[in-house]
Amino acid sequence: MMKDDGVRFLTFCRVPLRRLGTLLMTFLAASYASAQLNIQVNCSQWVDYPLVKKIGLYQTPLVSREWLARDLPKLEELESRSMRYEMACGKDDLYGQPCVRGTASNLLYTFTDIVYLLNMAKKYSPVLVISHGYTPTILQNRPTEWSGFMDRPNDMEAWAAINKRFAEMWKSRKYTNSYVEVWNEPDLKDGFFTGTLDDYLDIYEAAAPAVREGYADIKVGGPSGAFNAWHQPLVERALAKKLPLDFLSGHAYGPDYMWQLDAMRSALNILGRGEAEMLLTEYSPYAPADYQKDGPVEHAESAMTFFNALPGMLEYTDLTHVNWAQYIDPGFFVGDKLGIIDRDSGARKALFNAFKLYGMMPADRRQLTTSNPNIKGMASASDGRVTVVLWNTSSTEQTVKMALNKLPFDTGTLRVYHIDEGHNSWYETKNDALQPSRTEQITEAANSRLVVDDVVRPRGVCFFCFDSEAPAQPLFPQVNLGTIVRTHQWFPRRQTGAAYALFDPKTWTVRLSSCTDADGQALVGIEADKMPNYISVEGLRKGTVKRSNANSTINIRVDYQNTSGQYVKSVLFHGGFYSPERTAQLPWGTGSAPDEVVEVDNLNDFTLPLSAYKPSDFGGRVILSFDMNAVGQGVKQNYQLGVGSATAIDPVPSTDPSAASPAQSFQVYTPSGLRIPAPLPGINIVKANNGNTRKIFVPRR
Repeated sequence: MMKDDGVRFLTFCRVPLRRLGTLLMTFLAASYASAQLNIQVNCSQWVDYPLVKKIGLYQTPLVSREWLARDLPKLEELESRSMRYEMACGKDDLYGQPCVRGTASNLLYTFTDIVYLLNMAKKYSPVLVISHGYTPTILQNRPTEWSGFMDRPNDMEAWAAINKRFAEMWKSRKYTNSYVEVWNEPDLKDGFFTGTLDDYLDIYEAAAPAVREGYADIKVGGPSGAFNAWHQPLVERALAKKLPLDFLSGHAYGPDYMWQLDAMRSALNILGRGEAEMLLTEYSPYAPADYQKDGPVEHAESAMTFFNALPGMLEYTDLTHVNWAQYIDPGFFVGDKLGIIDRDSGARKALFNAFKLYGMMPADRRQLTTSNPNIKGMASASDGRVTVVLWNTSSTEQTVKMALNKLPFDTGTLRVYHIDEGHNSWYETKNDALQPSRTEQITEAANSRLVVDDVVRPRGVCFFCFDSEAPAQPLFPQVNLGTIVRTHQWFPRRQTGAAYALFDPKTWTVRLSSCTDADGQALVGIEADKMPNYISVEGLRKGTVKRSNANSTINIRVDYQNTSGQYVKSVLFHGGFYSPERTAQLPWGTGSAPDEVVEVDNLNDFTLPLSAYKPSDFGGRVILSFDMNAVGQGVKQNYQLGVGSATAIDPVPSTDPSAASPAQSFQVYTPSGLRIPAPLPGINIVKANNGNTRKIFVPRR
């Protein structure tokens, strides 16, 4: 046997070099195919980057009301956080058009169909991205030609007025925490715009301030580029004319999208606004030749391409939203079939089921290793669920032996799903329901370890979901703390490995990570109306916190707005990791050092008394900011927010004379957990150094 192997090796070495690479890859693929795939998951080891649900959807105006009524409710099955809608002004034969009639001096509007779509989308996706385009027929130079919508508007004052009125409508419909794009792919000359770059910049210059005037809280940006050459010119115009520019947006089709993200990053670095975001408002991993009828996008393998695209998108933590192209297949005169729902039948495609599986995954990622580079995967876990998704990028079936180590629970139900030519792909099976291939009751996972055998079929997906026996609760429960007006992002370093902060607007969950950025800042703000008087804060921290400098901190800050719309007061809460010499300023709210600093016993378990610190002329709006700065590498901090109560402990009067002035060996807290220097009138919690705790009552004088 050894002799044969040696002869084979010598023969292999005489192969011409130009064929060596091909033969080597074939040899390695055969070796991997013949071996069992070993997967190891460490359920206690947190890794970057979280599986947050920033992958949303995109709906075109190539749709009918009948299809929308049939298919938009299916969004409830997905954990999508955003929906992009491209308006079609000037394309008067498409959905919702013409929404602008009359004349340039007497503009008339019809919003019924557009509002129907956006209301339905907002019900299931908390964030809307609305593209304001194109030129309405009444402002076209060629109103009798269908392609006239592509021309520059002939009256810029009317164009600005139209954008202002659109924004006023979005405000009146309460489309909060949302975005407006000015135009769609103006750099695609043969599809959406006949003008020059300067023409587009004029269009943006007229529209963006008008949008801001019509709805001050909505974010406005562009250029929604098919390519990446117009990002920097838009930034330069915005800087020169002091225009609103809250984000840059671009599109990408095909497996490579990083060229678009890197170009936006470069332009945003020139912009120099740490709050500015980047959005990928159209993405599909397929080129046009592959998303036609009966093409790969319709087949089971589309689920594999979906998962294969995600890790890179998650790594770009300054990419706040991705809108997958598309939701419902575009209809009428377009032959594209790249939707996740079939336009003719309303059936859920393999892509829909891939979205659904991703939505089932807890956000906090866990360590996964694989013995075969052709089989890729991601794992995540929560207290009650562990999930693993594997996808096969090769054309060879692979046997899997997977070990789930250090499980958070030992008993429960294991479900295994496949998406391949025989499972959960409507194109091949004509059955659109997502169904597990098998279900098992796990009575005990010995030593918190579970070993599972299965297969990952060629260019297919295998998904494992292990749920505990605890009472079923929604993995991503809808939390209603108040009306989110907008989120405030902060990207002082736009690079891989930078510290980051993520907020989920559906669950009110905040995730901070220092990643590999030892002295970086993870910061996010939530601007909200109609908040409760008390907010419960439940946190979890992983990693070792280190104090690097005076700015090192983990804190939660509240900024209060007055009745005039100005932020006039701020209060910062911390759990002992804070320095009075801190010089870092908050880029929103009052923009200055906090007016009050309050130390709490445990920042991961306390009730934030929002109403206790409000100014006398409080207008009802606050910004909650979550900050982790200069704490060392590998630190992760999560917060789950909820509605709190006025007192966590029942009042118990005390007549102890010493209660009003405890000795230095005691610490004093309010019932909600806030540490205070001395007892206040009412209930106080007194904690001795030996751990004994008592409740005291201080009467008002």
